Amino acid sequence: MSVEKNKAVVRRYLEEMVNGAAYALAEELIAPDYINHTAGGGIGSGRTGYVQGLRALHTAFPDWHVTIEDMVPEGDIVMDRFTLRATHTGSANGVPASGRRIETLGMHTWRVADDKLVEGWYVTDALPQIVAALTPASSSS
Repeated sequence: MSVEKNKAVVRRYLEEMVNGAAYALAEELIAPDYINHTAGGGIGSGRTGYVQGLRALHTAFPDWHVTIEDMVPEGDIVMDRFTLRATHTGSANGVPASGRRIETLGMHTWRVADDKLVEGWYVTDALPQIVAALTPASSSS
């Protein structure tokens, strides 16, 4: 597969599945045995676990949106740098919406084979913001 085709797979995943919540594309874009090397925060490995984690993120943060800032392909690897913006307006794990907004930077590294994402690595400083958004405000006495 060409590097341009690999980039197109990653771009489609980010724009249509992540930003558009088009989960039906999972079979087309994510390998059944997808490996998430940075599993955590509810995002697991395997196509089913991975999509389940995306659904949970979209439930808590319905406006979850990544803006691709840069994308660099090399062989079967595609790296992207992105800006993430989201607002905690949905319930998550029993935590009611806080209305808190997240805006952060991050990077993905993807391995693409047979027109599907087969492995992924994710680095961001979003976790402290996500935890803060999901932490109920303490009430004063």
